[in-house]
Amino acid sequence: MLEMKRGQKDSISKLCGGLSLTVELFHKSPMEIDCSCFGLDAAGKLADDQYFIFYNHKESPEQAVCLLPPALDGAVRFAVQLDKLPAKIDRLSFTCAIDGVNCMRELTQGFVRLKAGETECARYRYSGAEFAGERALVICELYRKNGDWRINAVGRGFNGGLKALIESYGGIVTREARSPAPAAPVAAPSGDVTVTSLIPPDVVKRMNELTERAKRENDYLLPLYRSLYAGINLLPQSVSQPVRVVMAADNSGSMFDMYRNGRVQRIIDKFFAFASVLHPSCSMDFWAFAAKSRQFEPVTMDNVRTYSFDTGGGFERWMSMLNYQYNNEPEAMRDIMMIYGGRNAPTVVLFLTDGRLSSDWEIEEILIKTSRYPIFWQFVGVHGEEYGILEHLEEIDGRHCNNASFFRVNDIDDITDSALYSRLLVAMCNWMEEASRKRLWEQQTS
Repeated sequence: MLEMKRGQKDSISKLCGGLSLTVELFHKSPMEIDCSCFGLDAAGKLADDQYFIFYNHKESPEQAVCLLPPALDGAVRFAVQLDKLPAKIDRLSFTCAIDGVNCMRELTQGFVRLKAGETECARYRYSGAEFAGERALVICELYRKNGDWRINAVGRGFNGGLKALIESYGGIVTREARSPAPAAPVAAPSGDVTVTSLIPPDVVKRMNELTERAKRENDYLLPLYRSLYAGINLLPQSVSQPVRVVMAADNSGSMFDMYRNGRVQRIIDKFFAFASVLHPSCSMDFWAFAAKSRQFEPVTMDNVRTYSFDTGGGFERWMSMLNYQYNNEPEAMRDIMMIYGGRNAPTVVLFLTDGRLSSDWEIEEILIKTSRYPIFWQFVGVHGEEYGILEHLEEIDGRHCNNASFFRVNDIDDITDSALYSRLLVAMCNWMEEASRKRLWEQQTS
């Protein structure tokens, strides 16, 4: 793999073995970043509006450039077939931009990678330390030269944001231009999120109702819904059928500070937004565990704001009831399995832990057993260490389907809302596709 530096150029055919590749843009940042691809002519101007590819316009006319569902790490992915592009397209410019008052110097980490199939061929890295007050970046360009296609690692900041970037390419920015032919608008917080016609009407209705309720009662949820709606737009299969979402939260003593400073509440907020859209009940089932586990009342729009501080007497009361001295993940998993394993519908368990697991072999045993149940275990490690078997899920043999995924963060706000929801949606959709193919829902009634 080639590690590129700013300004470095090379042949696409040499790097990727051909002209079909995937361009992936990854960003770790406290702000939301939108990525786009511009198809430019020989004069460096947007050749046609149909060659501005972004979340509301996902492919060029001949499908030479297509916006794909995000990668598991949240990277934005473009499938590119350079030999399909018409002669008027001289280069593809891959960019990113932010809204609001933030700027690119707040970017923690970023890179673009070129992949041929599953093989990474080249990567160009950058970070906020290289920029100042810019609000848009031209990351890289693929361009024609002497009958070949080449890559240029540009890494150039742009002060004016997306609007100025579009105008520099000869485009005209209007609100309508950002939402071509929407099938069913969602009353999203910023007013610029539309949904594909592939999303069922009842889900669109639910999304609108949740947004309106959040506006009236819990407006701090609005940015979460906006990020989630954008992710669902890219993965409409995620809402093809109702999915019950369950949160299981580590309530052992090592989590005390995380509860007290509101970090666990922040996670509940993010997970609730996710859960409320996926199920007609607009709620999230909630379990807490330490040495013992217990189910509490569901998280709803009515109680979400202070759930960890008020419900069931609050987190300190939970710790007393559940024996906070150590965490017993298998106990919680078995209890959840008993409640949801027999249901003839998919359930996703968002399992929060700070590590130092009590029993790897018991967790492995439960994952093997529940691989024939309609339960997907999404483990999330936060502010911890020693995650044991969770970091080696792919090594567990004997499972009927791949029913678990894991990622870890030091702080939930280390990952953007868009990247968080992308990870959750992609992992869930991969499982649902396999589980549906293997008829797990039907197996429960056979």
